Amino acid sequence: MMEKTTATRAAALWHVKLQDDPNNPELLQQFDVWLRADPRHPQAWAEVNKTITLLQQAAPERRRAERPAAQAAHKPVWKRRAFQSWAGGLAALACVSMFVFAPDAMIWAQADYSTGYSQTKEVRLRDGSVVQLAPRSAIAIQFTQTTRIVSLLRGQGLFTVHHNAQRPFTVKAGAVTATDLGTVFDVAMEDNHTTVAVKEGSSRVAAPGALGASQDLYAGDWLRVSGHTTQTGKQNPEMVGVWATGLLMARAMRVSDFVAALRPWSHRHIFVLDQQLAEKRVTGVYNVRDPMQALRLAVRPHGGNVQTVLPDLALVTGPG
Repeated sequence: MMEKTTATRAAALWHVKLQDDPNNPELLQQFDVWLRADPRHPQAWAEVNKTITLLQQAAPERRRAERPAAQAAHKPVWKRRAFQSWAGGLAALACVSMFVFAPDAMIWAQADYSTGYSQTKEVRLRDGSVVQLAPRSAIAIQFTQTTRIVSLLRGQGLFTVHHNAQRPFTVKAGAVTATDLGTVFDVAMEDNHTTVAVKEGSSRVAAPGALGASQDLYAGDWLRVSGHTTQTGKQNPEMVGVWATGLLMARAMRVSDFVAALRPWSHRHIFVLDQQLAEKRVTGVYNVRDPMQALRLAVRPHGGNVQTVLPDLALVTGPG
């Protein structure tokens, strides 16, 4: 499901790029490379084009029904066509963006606790543990007399665990499990990887297929699992879970990754239209409770601009 959503999101972005600059040979070559890179890409491209075609076919009928005849008669033909093309394109893009980012109903149905866009929530579990949920996150709880299991279904959570060696506390995030050894730790699920970072104490992480054996992490340690590969590193433990205070710490973060980190904090769907800008690096501390301002501050040094095209859609463009 996640891979399909990512492919559809990319296809929608390619549609915007090609509509904006259809005769750019370099862009067409890049699109061809993307199309051939994964068997899911042609399918996603076909689905997005089918959706947009249906919307564009329906749009003129709706406009004719809604526009008074006298008003239409006095508007020059070229202006009507230009308006229809512009409005139809934006309407299609808005509908595609809603389709791409629509909530996964199955996840919300499974969840015991969840959050929406820009919303955080503190969940106090009956064993005394506390979970701080990031925006657009969901968890399911399964406690028995001998085990305590929390499944992170989406997003990110900061777990402050009431330790009980006879009744282990485990967080499951896809194929990754993190078991409390007396811990405050953060678990985040993103499009193609899961990260566990320890703020206090220690946590035992297992990931069948990626880790040969379980690995113990201590304060400041982090481990990221992407498919069958892993990365590890260290950071200041005080920086773990800093998102819960409304801050995003970026250290040489790609603009595309920065945007991905901001998306749960904004009701607007954000698309980066310039691939070169998407690969630029961002370093700094940003207030995620004002995501559009954070985005502007992040891309401005690289000549980027943020345009709010519709109330629920923001486009990030490069210099020029």
